[in-house]
Amino acid sequence: MKRFRQTIRIMFSDCDPAQIVFYPSYFRWFDRATQQMFTDVGLSWSVFWPERGMAGLPLVDASAKFMGPARMDDEVVLESWIDEWRGRTFVVKHVISKDGKTLVEGQEIRVWAVQDAASPEGIKAASIPDDIKAKFA
Repeated sequence: MKRFRQTIRIMFSDCDPAQIVFYPSYFRWFDRATQQMFTDVGLSWSVFWPERGMAGLPLVDASAKFMGPARMDDEVVLESWIDEWRGRTFVVKHVISKDGKTLVEGQEIRVWAVQDAASPEGIKAASIPDDIKAKFA
């Protein structure tokens, strides 16, 4: 699978009072990295969602394993990739490292959701199109 990398400089606003990254910051970075992966393969969410009748890519599960701290002014690398395509969901993996040492391993499970006027919620899960999967191969 295609992997995507970005460098993040830890700012004070990312940290708790002890200047260690506050755990919700990692989940915010995971969410942004997922959107950026799609943008990088030519699938800007603001464009392709309306074109395909998408309701979005709702998050149905998120987890992280914390193995070491990151602190204010650290520079870390976030590497992300789609690890598995399932019928109507997909798994995104994230690894945050500093100087080659893994600090955090994260995972998101997202649903391929399309608009559905017949549904009380207005959305439903749909099969992920093969042309979308191919962009990440």
